[in-house]
Amino acid sequence: MGFSRVFTQDRLFQAEEFGTSAQAAATIIFICPYGTPIQKVSFAIRRLLRAGYHVVAYQTTAAVFTTADPLILPELISQVREDIRSRIAKLAAEGVTEFGFFGSSLGSFILYNCVGRKIPELRWGVFNTGGNIAQGMWKMLDLRQLHMARGWSLPRLEEAWADLQWPDFGRLDGCRFVFVSSRHDDIAPRGNIRQYLGPMLEAGAEVSVRGVPATSHRTTVIAGLWNAPRFVRMVRHADPGQAAGDHSNRRRLKALGSC
Repeated sequence: MGFSRVFTQDRLFQAEEFGTSAQAAATIIFICPYGTPIQKVSFAIRRLLRAGYHVVAYQTTAAVFTTADPLILPELISQVREDIRSRIAKLAAEGVTEFGFFGSSLGSFILYNCVGRKIPELRWGVFNTGGNIAQGMWKMLDLRQLHMARGWSLPRLEEAWADLQWPDFGRLDGCRFVFVSSRHDDIAPRGNIRQYLGPMLEAGAEVSVRGVPATSHRTTVIAGLWNAPRFVRMVRHADPGQAAGDHSNRRRLKALGSC
């Protein structure tokens, strides 16, 4: 797996670093899927380490949803975001100059609330599945029942998490992101992603959607994890065949409509 440099635990998340940070190695902020410990996705971390990256991995508590308290999600995102800022500052002081990310499922949504003005150092990254967080959670029967038992409905949850679903990115000029998805993802369908690309494109980011062969949300996430080094390579370096200047965000958004 590589040398584990530090491990911390908080009420809502745990974090662990892998590999040796160096000025020549880009650091990837890696956030696990909902309810998934770091150990279970170690295969993806190993693949990133072999590709030469330094990895800071996070796992989050299942209580973010199982307690049926919508206030926990924004608190979790805030705590993880502050920890990422702290680690980036430390690594930057050690000479690391390049930071990207790879987030899966809930981890993808957390990082969606970190890019741009929140953590400007994250210039490129992979959203391994994406979409409406309230709708996705509502499709999980056990979690839906827990929330309904406490009087929550889907419209109320969407209202409670509206600021997270539509964050203010600020400017994203020069940022490169890719969303990984599948037409057969039953929790975060590929067809639902397009509406969330618009604000990123309008803010100046280069954004694309890439499909993977899968039969469910779980297998979509696994396929994305297995191909993590490939997707990271796609966004880490700009496509030399793409014009640097006059490429309309609106045209790119229209082109993505067929994804």
